[in-house]
Amino acid sequence: MRKITLIAACLLIFGACCSVKKAEIGDPLPEWKPGCFDVHQISTGRGNVALMVLPDATTMMVDMGDLGPNRQTKKEIMPVMPNASKTPAQWAAQYISRILKEVGRDKVDFALITHFDTDHVGAYFMKDSVLTKSGFAEIEDLIHIEKLVDRGHTYPDAETLKKRANSLVAHHLEYLEYRDSKGLKYETFVVGSDEQFRLLNSPHKYPDFKIQNIYANGKLWTGKGLETIDLVPGEGEEKLANEKKMNENRNSCTIKISYGDFDYHNGGDIQGLKPEKPDQWLNIEKSVAEFIKEVDVAVANHHSFSDAMFEPFLELTNPQVCIIPVWDYYHPQPRPLNNMLRAGISEKERDIYSAGLVKANRTRLADDGAKIHPSGHVVLRVYKGGKEFQIFVLDDTTTEIPTIIYKSDIYTSRN
Repeated sequence: MRKITLIAACLLIFGACCSVKKAEIGDPLPEWKPGCFDVHQISTGRGNVALMVLPDATTMMVDMGDLGPNRQTKKEIMPVMPNASKTPAQWAAQYISRILKEVGRDKVDFALITHFDTDHVGAYFMKDSVLTKSGFAEIEDLIHIEKLVDRGHTYPDAETLKKRANSLVAHHLEYLEYRDSKGLKYETFVVGSDEQFRLLNSPHKYPDFKIQNIYANGKLWTGKGLETIDLVPGEGEEKLANEKKMNENRNSCTIKISYGDFDYHNGGDIQGLKPEKPDQWLNIEKSVAEFIKEVDVAVANHHSFSDAMFEPFLELTNPQVCIIPVWDYYHPQPRPLNNMLRAGISEKERDIYSAGLVKANRTRLADDGAKIHPSGHVVLRVYKGGKEFQIFVLDDTTTEIPTIIYKSDIYTSRN
């Protein structure tokens, strides 16, 4: 655990931004205050969902997954958290609505779907002979989402995408038509943009806050304007064949958020590749890491499954903290967990947090599993100006307001 710095001590004494001194185990999370940047990685047991409250109270969601009922009873899959009396979208809406009320907002300003897998966008399924929606399409009936952004629907081509995602994309397009009929905004993710997701309320107060679009659909930002490089090699038929090797995970939208000295990365389900494998251009997480370099907090790529969080990514980004969104017994796998704990660092092991965890997996992971902090809703709070941040873990088993079950010391941002 890191020693609390002098500035953090002042926060504790004088009760400045975000009421750090009141954050005790068993208490609710102290309310967000202007100037703070919060990321709530919400544990529903059924897929990724995060809510961000930006420094000026602009709000943003990243993903709203739901595996659907077809995988509900498999023992290696987490149950719905906190229980099955509501759907994941209903539990997420309850959590998000409470935070929106606390920050004085009545809507989510932006939502990003990183890619078209059910654990990130939701599922469509038949129930009592009726087509039932989950994930984003379901939460839309419960929370107002002003602008929705996804990776687009034509890469590698519309036919391949529809086959790969089964009927999901077709239903998603119907959902977008519904949003359009309501006058709600939709955009395709623009690699290189730092305007697609932005502060809406008081941007002039926080000029050093930025959400940068880094990568999607094989295109990586160069750092200049909207210029990109294509990571998929070849021309003509070879190019088309290589594009079809890009599975849905490797097409994920990735973002980097910077606030003063603080940096955060969410890469959806981008994957790496073992160094002995051919087609090293498919090592998307390494290419992204070579560009973004060091960050303070990284959301684990592809839930830290066996095809992600390889050593090069961690050595290049060298996060102080990794956060794992969990819904499966295999989140995380042993090798990625070992890498997250140790790759690129020599003095101490990296801090690992998980939004949910299958208890049997913690046991399977033995000593390394015991090093994952208590699981639950993981809340990252970056304090005003971005010089310091803290992690809180909230109880994901309660149907009421979740309380703190773990809190870190204050981390100092490095960049």
